Amino acid sequence: MSKDENNNSDNLETSEETSEETSEETSEETSDHTVPLEQYEKMKDDYLRLAADFDNFKKRAEKEKMMSTVTSLSMIISSLLPLIDNFEIAMSQEDTPGEISALYKMAQAFFDTFNVKEVPGEGSLFDPAFHEAVEKSGEGEKEVVGEVLRKGYEIDGRLLRPAMVKVHSE
Repeated sequence: MSKDENNNSDNLETSEETSEETSEETSEETSDHTVPLEQYEKMKDDYLRLAADFDNFKKRAEKEKMMSTVTSLSMIISSLLPLIDNFEIAMSQEDTPGEISALYKMAQAFFDTFNVKEVPGEGSLFDPAFHEAVEKSGEGEKEVVGEVLRKGYEIDGRLLRPAMVKVHSE
């Protein structure tokens, strides 16, 4: 037998012995690491609870992030509402320059971008959640908005500013 053949046969025997030892160790380790069924069920239950808690945390964090964004946007837009009021006063005057009209349209487009809507005005039913009554006339039970003194606005269903209105009862 040549030296190479002798080395190959020695390597083969060594690898077979090693694989036998490894398989014996693995079977011993497996038997040492078995978990009783009750403990497995508890671990599984704990894992599922932890996964559900984490999922709830992610949802809550996303909701808080969205609310924070809406709150910040609401504060910015609320500070712009007097500007819109002044544009509307200027637009109601005769001989309004075209630049004022253009700026007013740009401000309205900005509000549309962020889904800012006007609160229902004249002719709608009075709703204290959206309207601030300044004056009331009539003795009926049905309260209707007669005149809007200052427009109200909402963003995504959230009130930014109530409308200041005169109420007529029918």
